[in-house]
Amino acid sequence: MNVVIYARYSDSKQREESIEAQLKVCHAYAESKGYTVIREYIDRALSGRSDDRPQFQLMIKHSERKQFQKVLVYKLDRFSRDEYDPAIYKAQLRKNGVKVESATENIPDNSFGILIEALISGNNASYSVELREKVKRNLELNAEKCLSNGGTTPLGYKLVRLNPNEEKSKKKYVINEETAPTVQEVFTKYANGWSIKEICDSLNARGLKSAQRAAFNKSSLHTMLCNRKYLGIYIYDGIEIPGGMPQIIDEDLFNKVAEKMKLNKKNPGRARAKAEYILTTKLFCGYCKEKMVGHSSNQISKKGIIFNYYKCKNSGRNKPCKKKMVHKDYIEDIIIMECRKLLTPENISRIAKEVVKIAQSFDDRSALHRLESLIQKAQEEKENQMTSLRACKDDTIREMIFEDLGRIGAEIKELEKQIEIEKERHYVVTEQQVVDHLKSLADGDIKDITYRKSLIRLFVNKIFLYDDKFTITFNTGDEEVTITEVMLSEIEEELSGNSLCFLKNKVHQ
Repeated sequence: MNVVIYARYSDSKQREESIEAQLKVCHAYAESKGYTVIREYIDRALSGRSDDRPQFQLMIKHSERKQFQKVLVYKLDRFSRDEYDPAIYKAQLRKNGVKVESATENIPDNSFGILIEALISGNNASYSVELREKVKRNLELNAEKCLSNGGTTPLGYKLVRLNPNEEKSKKKYVINEETAPTVQEVFTKYANGWSIKEICDSLNARGLKSAQRAAFNKSSLHTMLCNRKYLGIYIYDGIEIPGGMPQIIDEDLFNKVAEKMKLNKKNPGRARAKAEYILTTKLFCGYCKEKMVGHSSNQISKKGIIFNYYKCKNSGRNKPCKKKMVHKDYIEDIIIMECRKLLTPENISRIAKEVVKIAQSFDDRSALHRLESLIQKAQEEKENQMTSLRACKDDTIREMIFEDLGRIGAEIKELEKQIEIEKERHYVVTEQQVVDHLKSLADGDIKDITYRKSLIRLFVNKIFLYDDKFTITFNTGDEEVTITEVMLSEIEEELSGNSLCFLKNKVHQ
């Protein structure tokens, strides 16, 4: 079987060894499985929370050639740390006959494997959120001291280290004597009636550059004229500290420019709001079995309502399937309700026990036990040599013992590395972890889009939609659930007066 390896690290401060370690484990795993590695795709210093990764996108595109059957990753979080992207791209790979496989997380290839993988992805997303919160706290501490948090330094300022002798010292803002006059010139000319285009032409004709070291344009000039930092106000993520930065523009001139911009402002066209179709990759036509995709009406009503639907890809103009479109909110709300029905205390306990049981059955620790036995023997040999060394008076023999101790120490160090790698291959999920995760879902807000996505991703395998009913298959191993028009009427009656609304179209502002 032909496979490719995808490796990634997210921080430019991480070392190349991070990639080498991932590749080493993946190659060893491929060899143990009898796979043939035909290519490696590597993204360096790119976050897994975004799918904007060149090598990742190239790998997805190359899957269309159908030259490989699996994508190996060190851990699933190397593929993505996002909550929703993994499902989309794995579905695209599956369409091309390709599966994603973790070299360090033993996940069964069945419906419970989907559940375990969803839990791992949930943990990865939670870790990403936790890490983001830690970074955010550090940035907020910097902001309280009016220090730089990175990003583009506004034209007219420069950064200087608090400690000139430390390369990684934190930095503060000071006036750049070379570029500050350009900022003052821009504000003055605009206040005196110059147009944005005239100011840009004047600056560019003299070869002056914006904060991005590029030619001035409408966007960069507009950003500059709206930047309240020039008033001496330190601004970061809602934190504003007057006097936190050196002032370049006085308040009267800034206000005069702001008033003039307000008068010149034109009302922008209203952009069409985009709806999120959370059943994508899960919803199929009951008649032709083709995927159902999101579809938005071309017209917006006088009340500003956009009508969103799911439609069969095989239906429509000159296409054979006659499946009717279904309102997006209508079908999504019903599926969410069916998912919540699974989250009873009895079901949560049963699912947790079964997930742990299956995970343990696929957790082969024989290699780990072998390595632990070898390191124990090496440590015993080291202790015996130390005992001999303490009792020996012959310098020649003592020298030989030192050589043996060096060899044994190197063996122990190598064995410890192998044990760490082997331990990382075993994802240990406890029953309480599964229970806690599922309980948190049971108490979630059905209006929250992230919560709705989580329920769908975790529980729903496939939905086959007909005009009068639909069939749901869940990842929990339960039998298929078929919902008919009669049951839908009962559901709507049960929900009367509650926050779920099936038939009302969503208004996008």
